[in-house]
Amino acid sequence: MSRLCIVILAVSAIAASDAQAQERMPFHVATFADSRTVSLAIISSSASTDGRFDFDVGIGLTEFGSGGAPVFIDESAHGVRVRCEDPAAVKVGGIVHPMAAPPGPGDWKRDLWKAICQQPIS
Repeated sequence: MSRLCIVILAVSAIAASDAQAQERMPFHVATFADSRTVSLAIISSSASTDGRFDFDVGIGLTEFGSGGAPVFIDESAHGVRVRCEDPAAVKVGGIVHPMAAPPGPGDWKRDLWKAICQQPIS
């Protein structure tokens, strides 16, 4: 009986992890030569505690195997700060990355800035 409970719990945990990975709407997806992909998603966002920035953002990472199934879900929230107005920037660790105006295609920092700062207003 206890083995059955362990198997059921393990299957439930895997299903929950798959569902969690699917729920995160990525703002950036990187594809690698071996067909793996890594997606970055905003998992939290709030007014910044640093007056020089607009938002404190938590970023989550999910790695998908070549078949599309999640192989790694980073449960932590990696902290980033975003400033939308000039001089627009994204701060990662201690480094401030300026954003070009208007932001063009680029790396994950530009994609994050666009996702946070260029939201449609209704």
